[in-house]
Amino acid sequence: MQNINEKQRLLGVLKGEIQDRPPVICPGGMMNAAVSEIVKNIHGNHNVTSEAMVAAAKLVREMAGFENYGVPFCMTVESEPFGIKLDFGDKEREPVVTEYNELDISEIISKYNEVEFNSYRIPVVLKAIGELKNDSVPVIGNITGAISTATSVVDPLVLFKLMRKAPEKAYEFIAFINKNLVDYAEKMLDRGADVIVISDPTATGEILGKVNFEKFAVPMFKEIAEMVHKRNAKLIIHICGNTNSIIESLNLIGADAYSFDSVVNIKTSKDKINSKIMGNVSTQLLQDGTPEKIMLNTKHCIDSGSDIISPACGLGMSTPVINLKAMTALVKGENNNAID
Repeated sequence: MQNINEKQRLLGVLKGEIQDRPPVICPGGMMNAAVSEIVKNIHGNHNVTSEAMVAAAKLVREMAGFENYGVPFCMTVESEPFGIKLDFGDKEREPVVTEYNELDISEIISKYNEVEFNSYRIPVVLKAIGELKNDSVPVIGNITGAISTATSVVDPLVLFKLMRKAPEKAYEFIAFINKNLVDYAEKMLDRGADVIVISDPTATGEILGKVNFEKFAVPMFKEIAEMVHKRNAKLIIHICGNTNSIIESLNLIGADAYSFDSVVNIKTSKDKINSKIMGNVSTQLLQDGTPEKIMLNTKHCIDSGSDIISPACGLGMSTPVINLKAMTALVKGENNNAID
């Protein structure tokens, strides 16, 4: 097979083409490798300015060996415009919501009817994507899914109660959030993103169950999938936790690949999923394990048939770069250099 670059390899896999080996990526967003050891080398907060965001994305690839650029590095950009308060994090802590919007959901829909793309950090992320755009390294735009975004805008207990007692109202709010996510994802594609990755840790079978997953999550994922495919781009969706109760439901969405947590059996999933599988090197092992054990876990993922190798979920900020290099080098056939 002729030599191909990182973008060609990832997009080729997502198109269903046979490649020389799996790509090894860490998308960004919830699943990002902007760990403390990497971001200590940049000036400014990589969650706040486009300059620091671009620098962090490039260092993740350079230092850890992942074959992509991906921004942003948190799950709070999408909820920021909806009247919440945030701690923007630093080189040791990821951003978190510190105060929910306490208005009634109907009032939130009315007051924040259109997200202003020239405000908050949305333009920061879009500018970073534009600056990262290139011909050889895939650029990934990360979106926090509708249910996780909704439960960052309002207290999760409020939304879960509505799902039971007023499902139509809950659906209206989630759909309102999702409309803005579709617009945001499309702006990412406009700026040069090659792939959109959605992480929605609240939209799991363990939290929602199969019925509510299909009622509240699947339509939102499908809406983004349809827009992405109309733009001839690709979509990956990360599903947290155990997927046993919703595994067949994922085929209703039409994503190009699904990313699974380390508890999910890749071989079993491949028999039930019509799309490509991404994952799922243990993030606990990446943080606390030895390079040798990480290489064994990574090889197991390859041998199990994972089409794209990646961390199984969000990485802890204290994850050592040497462990990330052990994973990426093994995939690339450079494992002799993984523990230099």
